[in-house]
Amino acid sequence: MLNRLFKLLFISFLVWMFVRTFLFQTYRIPSSSMYGSLFEGEYVVINKLAYGARLPITPLSYQKNYVDWISLPYIRLFGFSDIERNDIIAFNYSLTDELPIDLRQEYIKRCVGLPGDTLRIINGVVSAPSFTSEPTTIYNPYSVITNSKLDSNTLINLNIVPDGNSESNKYYLYMGTEQAAALLKTGIIKSLTLQHYNKEQYQPAIFPNYPNFKWNLDHFGPLYIPREKDSVALTKDNLLLYQRIISRFEGVDLSFKGDSVFTDKKYCAYYTFKNNYYFLMGDNRHNSIDCRNWGFIPESHIIGKAFLVLSSTKKGRSFSKIK
Repeated sequence: MLNRLFKLLFISFLVWMFVRTFLFQTYRIPSSSMYGSLFEGEYVVINKLAYGARLPITPLSYQKNYVDWISLPYIRLFGFSDIERNDIIAFNYSLTDELPIDLRQEYIKRCVGLPGDTLRIINGVVSAPSFTSEPTTIYNPYSVITNSKLDSNTLINLNIVPDGNSESNKYYLYMGTEQAAALLKTGIIKSLTLQHYNKEQYQPAIFPNYPNFKWNLDHFGPLYIPREKDSVALTKDNLLLYQRIISRFEGVDLSFKGDSVFTDKKYCAYYTFKNNYYFLMGDNRHNSIDCRNWGFIPESHIIGKAFLVLSSTKKGRSFSKIK
């Protein structure tokens, strides 16, 4: 009896591992960075078949513990679709060097830039080739002045997020265009103003974290997103943008002598990328830490596509398709 039970448990474990590794996995939304599309505490299903399942890099691992003498190279199986703009994607954080790729912290963001794109953000709006429009679910900060006290239940019902700095009849709120339109219909709004950083405001926390590029959350770029087999000139400014990914993800030893750049000890005026890279951002634009802070996400770090809200405390969202 115990023998049969053990076999059943073992087979169940193998089936679970197969499904989680090659087909689907669940992910709990940990923060408000995707508000408008995904809400904190929701469980979503990640489809690994969409872009092709990534084979385990550390086959013998549990959570953050792993056997380091057994590791596999990055290999991705064939998927049935390519990554597209506006896809919501689960991926591993790219700056955690002390852990293998597949054990690094998992994030979920929206893809706004593909390999080969030149991306710009102007007044908070993303611009890239073939990028038609952004979803109406994108959250931005607003300054709101009311004729009377704003009911907190109204904000909850409309999924509007206050930033905690409200004063008298003036409120600072995070919401999408649909929520802003619904708020105006309440009849108590005196003024509603979108709040963006000025172009001249430099934020040191924004990639590439050098004053040569005076970028901020709402004014960013132009930035070329590397594509496999494309080349860039190794100029002083380009090195600030691409040095980290060339060294860390391309496996190239960079060295310098005066104004000259050497890759693996050979003089190099142009560098040809070996991998594809992506640019991902949270929908709650001023409450998200994303590629605007840390730079590009390599293809090797992509886990899969978020396609279904499995469970939610918000009415009508459980088992709803993610857009």
